[in-house]
Amino acid sequence: MNRIAKNEDIEEISRLRIMQQKDDWKELYPNKDEEFYAVTKKYLEEHLNKDIFFFIEIIDNKIIATCGLQVIKYMPQCVESGVEGYICDVFTLKEYRRKGIQTNLIKECIKFAKKNNIIELKLSSDNPEAIRIYQEQGFEHDKLIMKKEIK
Repeated sequence: MNRIAKNEDIEEISRLRIMQQKDDWKELYPNKDEEFYAVTKKYLEEHLNKDIFFFIEIIDNKIIATCGLQVIKYMPQCVESGVEGYICDVFTLKEYRRKGIQTNLIKECIKFAKKNNIIELKLSSDNPEAIRIYQEQGFEHDKLIMKKEIK
């Protein structure tokens, strides 16, 4: 069963996010689980279902997969709402991978975007399996993005 996360899911999502970060960042992860859990939990308590939404998959009363959608509101363009979404924290517990769960959560995210007048969804990934899933859902590489790190 999948649904949009509620406040009572924050602690479990925060724990899964630690696993996701370790999975994605491997040796770069700073191993500060308690601190990372605390800041993630605080952030979600302030922002969940306001400007960040989590689509979750639940099996046996346990969250086994997440797909976050950060909603970003820019000044509207003359023909667009100015609302974009950034997909983040896409994670499935290892024993549930390759079962189509993330594909379903991405589809739910896209439905939510359409319903809420979000004009574009963006994400970043260097994981070949994840990229394949995103491409199957119509995502394309975009070379227009520029960035500058501020240190």
